[in-house]
Amino acid sequence: MVKSLKVIVVVVFLLSLVGCSIRTPEIRGVVLDEETRRPVEGAWVHATLELKTKTIQGNVYNVLSVDRPHTRTGSDGRFMIPSRRFKKPLPPVGFGTEVMSFDINAKTIDRIGGIQFDLNDLRKKGMVVTIYIRSIEKIYNEQYQRYLKEGIKEERALELIERDQFSSLQSLYRYCHSGRFSVEVPPVEGGCDDWELDYAIAKHEKYLKKYRIIAEEGKARGYFAALDQLSELYEKKGDFKKAIEPLKEKIFIMERRGLLMFQEWRRDKIVIEKRISELQQKLEGVKK
Repeated sequence: MVKSLKVIVVVVFLLSLVGCSIRTPEIRGVVLDEETRRPVEGAWVHATLELKTKTIQGNVYNVLSVDRPHTRTGSDGRFMIPSRRFKKPLPPVGFGTEVMSFDINAKTIDRIGGIQFDLNDLRKKGMVVTIYIRSIEKIYNEQYQRYLKEGIKEERALELIERDQFSSLQSLYRYCHSGRFSVEVPPVEGGCDDWELDYAIAKHEKYLKKYRIIAEEGKARGYFAALDQLSELYEKKGDFKKAIEPLKEKIFIMERRGLLMFQEWRRDKIVIEKRISELQQKLEGVKK
């Protein structure tokens, strides 16, 4: 009985090693504006593989970054992602790993687009692709109209759009600090580069400008967190003066909304003022 059990364990282990690597094709492509059909310079390109491994403890999911860190298009809109080979994750006892999705996307400050590849494309040595990117605002407007057709009330539809936009900011913020948009591996060492940091800052400022008015009414749920994130991004950039501004804005809105009558918000204000003081000290140190 014990011998039979050992044989079963060995067989299962060997099965988990079958096809223990995945090779992605070389991807050469161009990013074009959907309306003008012209090449887009400086589009940020990111490709991922999502894997599912079955184990005795349940399914384990992994997201692999396929592109080289900081992949962006040139003046001709072109980019290249070299072929890569990944080892499949090997949990304690695995029953096989399968690719769930293979995607590539490109984005600028105000445009985005992407392609979901057929999984058979992984068998190819190389691929040539064209990614069309379109206005993000148009995409959100179309989503808004779909929400209304589904019977979702206008205020709720706007809330869902704002939540989705803030979620994208959180992904950028995580990437700049950890090198990961979500759970993908391996992380980009050092997080974002200078170009990507400026990109993340610009996206935060765009969001804050858009939702400034409704934030005073308490309707933009991600607004305060976005102010905190923007402050930290400016601090990472070394611009301590600009890092202070979002924090002062946060206190201003707290006062305007009458939140400081509550003890919890008064405690938050004390924490913010302490952080402002720390940033002012760093600013003074730079001036010296």
